Amino acid sequence: MSPANDSMEEGHMALAMGEMAEAAIHYQKATTLDSGHADAWQCLGMALVKLEKLDEAIVALEKLVQLKPRDQLAYTSLSLALGRAGKISEAEEMAAKAKVAAWGGDPGKIGNPA
Repeated sequence: MSPANDSMEEGHMALAMGEMAEAAIHYQKATTLDSGHADAWQCLGMALVKLEKLDEAIVALEKLVQLKPRDQLAYTSLSLALGRAGKISEAEEMAAKAKVAAWGGDPGKIGNPA
């Protein structure tokens, strides 16, 4: 197992114990150890949403979308964070991109000039 995956496991254990802040620390460590670890960015982003650190969550989830540009869950998670941060139009755009991703389309074409 890689060091990033070890940190992920530690994060999952902390999450299971109800220690969201500790879980976020482990997920952050995993992203530092492996900046391409999409699951770590997903877990970090959602932990930060739960901790109401919305600006940080948005940054993490934007990184996730960069890593997985056709992933429905990535866009859905980012939409949630943006909505909770009061960025409604941006949240709606990400929700639309999630739908397009679910249908197998190219979410990158939503919101961009043709």
